[in-house]
Amino acid sequence: MISLMLIACATKPKKDVQINLPNEPWWEAAVSSSDLTTRNLAQVRQGVLRVSGKSFMLGTTVDTEINAYAAMENDQTLIVMTTGFLGEFSSDQDVLASVMGHELAHHQLGHTKPGYLENRNAAVQAMSTTVGMISSFFIPFSGLITGNMVKAAGLSYSRDDEREADLLGMQWAMLAGYSPCGSYRFAQRLQALNKGATLAWFSTHPGLSERMENAQRISFKTSGSGCG
Repeated sequence: MISLMLIACATKPKKDVQINLPNEPWWEAAVSSSDLTTRNLAQVRQGVLRVSGKSFMLGTTVDTEINAYAAMENDQTLIVMTTGFLGEFSSDQDVLASVMGHELAHHQLGHTKPGYLENRNAAVQAMSTTVGMISSFFIPFSGLITGNMVKAAGLSYSRDDEREADLLGMQWAMLAGYSPCGSYRFAQRLQALNKGATLAWFSTHPGLSERMENAQRISFKTSGSGCG
């Protein structure tokens, strides 16, 4: 178990989270585990490692929040899944592969490099402050429209990061033998759990409907059938 600060994929990072990080021999044995969650995670991890050519450590943390994280600690490439996420999706290897691929893609694309988020967010903050959005965000008709437009433009960088990670993650999942419909079912389930109520315009991620449409499109293109 180690204590570290995470770079969260979907939410603001949490501090001092306890992460369980099994070593390689443990994962190798887990491929044939009698426990379904353990076996599914180990098999998907094995496949993603094989097709991506990028090593990483996979860990879990006790948290009811449905989430997964990409993190760097002491130059180690980490992917962390919460018990809340595993409670919902551990029986679906397609979902595990899509999400694991997505988080690994953040590493591959440089999104977890030191300073990456800080530099991007600093640029957004500078633009927002220039038009007075921060000081007048909750005052009607006082810089609200202009400010929100700049805020949305800034957040689009993060949404673009997420779109890139979605695409690369699904490609790896498919190369490993899994369906892109895992991404579809993941977003669909979050919608059912009322996790997608926030307006997509102000989200740091693409909307759930957009993700489902993208997964549908890729599924039709690669297999001739959809995900619904």
